[in-house]
Amino acid sequence: MAALAFEPALRRVRRARFVPRSSLPLDAACAVANGLHDALQSTLGAACAVTMGEPVALAATAWRSLAAQALAFALPGRDTDVVFVLARRDARVLIAAAFGEELAPHDASWTELEAGAVERIMARAAPACDVVCGERRGPVRAVDPAHLAPCADFFDLRVASPVRLTIGVGIARGVAPAEPIRTLAPSALGAIPLEVRVVLGRGVIVASRLLELRVGDIVTLHTKVAGEAELNVAGHGIALGTCGVLTGRAAFDVQSTRTRGDAH
Repeated sequence: MAALAFEPALRRVRRARFVPRSSLPLDAACAVANGLHDALQSTLGAACAVTMGEPVALAATAWRSLAAQALAFALPGRDTDVVFVLARRDARVLIAAAFGEELAPHDASWTELEAGAVERIMARAAPACDVVCGERRGPVRAVDPAHLAPCADFFDLRVASPVRLTIGVGIARGVAPAEPIRTLAPSALGAIPLEVRVVLGRGVIVASRLLELRVGDIVTLHTKVAGEAELNVAGHGIALGTCGVLTGRAAFDVQSTRTRGDAH
């Protein structure tokens, strides 16, 4: 599958091109992003304004370029691994905010205490990754990006306040759309009112005549009011039957259904 994208603007015209489409479902990416958002708010003790980037498919070269010189924290899973990626400066910004300290502009030192703190922050988002991993096979741990297999999909979470930083999320393997975890029994919906509509009229019209229709035109239908009809709910046909009059009231006699369950 491919998606339409545009190259960076060189002058005035941006050239269109097709790029591989990410296999990561958007709802799965949102679940992971929400977990990261909650972890950041809990750590920083303040509301966080964040924006999630759209998931994209990555070539191996793009992944290596993105992860080079970055800090990576991997969560192994049954279906796929999740890798959190932070630029070293963004990691320092996060730690300084978490510890309530000022960020030294040229301090490039990195202690085990700080590395462990970032690891614990990323670990708080682990439960939200279950929708992607299927089943976690270990804790979040710091890893060397050079020793990781390239991630196939990637999106980022851009934090605007109370601090500015970006956390990338890589997905090692393609993710299939998840099946619904639970379904509702018909009895759970029994008291919900639904608007029904019966389509009475049917006919035949040539395409040229259809294109010429204007307000006030009359279309001849060949179906009698007491003939066959279709029962619709929310625009979807669910039953076929016959319209007529029963005990002095207009009625619809269900003769076949397109859904499971009793027709009434």
